[in-house]
Formats: sequence, structure tokens, C-alpha cells
Amino acid sequence: MDINLAKTFLEIVRSGSFVAAAERLHVTQTTVTARIQGLESLLGCRLFARSRSGARMTDNGQKFLDHANKLVQTWEAARRDLPLPDGHGARFALGAEVSLCNPILFNWARRLREAWPEQALRVVAGDGAGLQQQLELGALDAALVYKPEYWSGTQVEQVLEEKLIQVCSASNPEPYVYVDWGPEFSRQHDAALPGLSRAALDFNLGPMALQYLLHCGGRGYFRTRVAQKYLESGQLLRVEQAPEFSYPVYLVYSRDNRSVFMDNAVATLRAVATDDIDWSQRWAF
Repeated sequence: MDINLAKTFLEIVRSGSFVAAAERLHVTQTTVTARIQGLESLLGCRLFARSRSGARMTDNGQKFLDHANKLVQTWEAARRDLPLPDGHGARFALGAEVSLCNPILFNWARRLREAWPEQALRVVAGDGAGLQQQLELGALDAALVYKPEYWSGTQVEQVLEEKLIQVCSASNPEPYVYVDWGPEFSRQHDAALPGLSRAALDFNLGPMALQYLLHCGGRGYFRTRVAQKYLESGQLLRVEQAPEFSYPVYLVYSRDNRSVFMDNAVATLRAVATDDIDWSQRWAF
């Protein structure tokens, strides 16, 4: 069976319609329809009942859901693990949201490689939803995210307790720069600071917004660990009496993939999280 048939089935389940699935898969709606018709022909039953409001799984579709997940997980795990690098018996895939790449993902991968050089590693940066979808499909073993999603068999552990604080350039505190830290931050931010909900300048990536403040001036919300070095040097100042927002970091992985190396990886990550390392997000070469 073409694995794209199972992937398309699962995307319709997630998005709730053929149209939305086509957009997420970057194919036409006709292609999605043809794939499901082909899958239904192979299985000899209908999988979806379609209506103007979307697509609902039939009883047969509900029954096929677990099989589809296992098919895709097995295929993604095979793609991830094969071919193995020479001299390595397994590959461990770890990921993190882009703003967590430096320093925590980088140092996590470095420490794992130093301690277990025989273990092949795959290191992935991406958005939280995409990383967790890869976890669910078996393409990743563990991921660091800000907003964890829960499904059967998932393990979610808080790694860091972060805060978002408002800071400003010491030389030029304007304009206000909105940094998109996700929908939950957006909701809380707009409720606490309605007058700043429509900023003339906004970024969807914290490290880039921080570099803008340092070079051009302005004020905005950043993680405490990242801002600390610049607060100490006097380049940035903390905006007094500005609301603060909680922004914890979570490790997500599947309990079904628990292994000795997974336990070692989790312990290593917790050690890295408590290290006295530079969180300023400037890469030094």
C-alpha cells in the first residue's frame, strides 16, 4: 500500500476536512479525494462521511485509525533509522523549537555525542506542532516544546520554568516590538496590554527580534535567561511594572520508546538545563 494513502487519511482526521488536509499536504483537493477513494477500494469499505461541515470518520474509519497510525509510524521509523551510519547500531532523533536551538538543543546534542560516541544522532529544529507531529509519527524520539500536546502514550515533563519579561534598549526604548511567542502568550498579552495588541513591528522569532533591539532599539518581551546577559551588561533595561508571563519548556516523548538510552538522554538534558551556559543566543565561532 502507498504510505501516502495512510498519511492522507490521518491528515483528514486531524484537520477535519478534505479541503484543509489538501492545504496542509500541499496537494489539490482532487488528489486527496483520489487517495481516499483508492484506500477505500483497497479496504473494501467507506472511511469518511462527508458533509458541508467537513469529514467525519465512519465506524470503519475509526477502526482503521489505529492501523493507519502504526503504518505511518513504522514507515517513518524505518526512514529515520535506515541506512545506519557505519559502526553505529541505532539512531536517536531529538528536536526542539527554533528559539531553543541555542544553547539548550546544541548543548544537549553535544553532551550526548561526547558521552555516547557510538550512538548516531539526528538533530532537528522546527515549530512545536510540526515537531510533535513527527513524534507521533515516530520520526522523532524526543522534542523540546513550549506548548505540549497530549495523546495516548505520550510523556510530558517540564524541563525549565521560564518567564517572558519586557525589556528595552538602554539607548533607544522605542518602538514597541511585538514578539510572537504563540497563541497562549498572544491571548494573555492582549488581555494585559490591549493598547499594544497591534504593534507596527512584530517578529515571529525571538532571537531575530532580540538582535533588532540590540542594533536598532525598541522594547518587547523576551525570555529571562536570554535577556539576562544583556541586562547585566547594561545594553538592555528591564521595563518596570510591566506584566510578566510564564513560559515553561517541556520535553515530550513516547512512553513506548522508553529505553536505556532514552533515560540517559533525559538525565543529560536535565543536567544541561541547570548548567551555567550562555543563553544570549549569539553563536560564537
